[in-house]
Amino acid sequence: MATNCTLPEGWTAHEDTVSGKTFYSNAAGETAWDPPIGTIFHDAPAGLPPLGDEGWEEPLVNAVKKWFMETEMQALFESATEFADAHCEVFDPYLGEHKLEYTELHKQFRQLFEDKLNNFLASLGYSPEHFYLAFEKCIDRDAETKGMADIMWCCLDYEFFCQIMCERKRERLGNSGAN
Repeated sequence: MATNCTLPEGWTAHEDTVSGKTFYSNAAGETAWDPPIGTIFHDAPAGLPPLGDEGWEEPLVNAVKKWFMETEMQALFESATEFADAHCEVFDPYLGEHKLEYTELHKQFRQLFEDKLNNFLASLGYSPEHFYLAFEKCIDRDAETKGMADIMWCCLDYEFFCQIMCERKRERLGNSGAN
């Protein structure tokens, strides 16, 4: 179980008995796999130059790229699937227009991703603003960084989100009709 952080007041860390992964909960009954916003990380991973030192941008982008592409991709997919399962009933794949509810759900979905990214950046001692500055400088330097940008953009794109939600609803309707 992770012990290298101080959680916000009211939050506690627990170990999932099945997976062995750490999860977090509070008195209001909220649970999360990621540390809650406001968590203070200690012993952040070494190897990144301090902000303000020459060349801090590329190591930060590389750390995010490694986290996103190698570590977090599966967890993001699982989170997206859980979100789609919980909310796809709102979507009407045959309507042809978008309800205001779709926009609100898209905002919630984007926030899931942004919270994960922000928590990771905080664990490194950086803010989202630092990452965006670094990302802007590094995006054209290599194909992997550009590929990560494309995947992130696609994941957060409203039209793509609506398409995924409608596909998930069609799948669920198809599966319920087969029973």
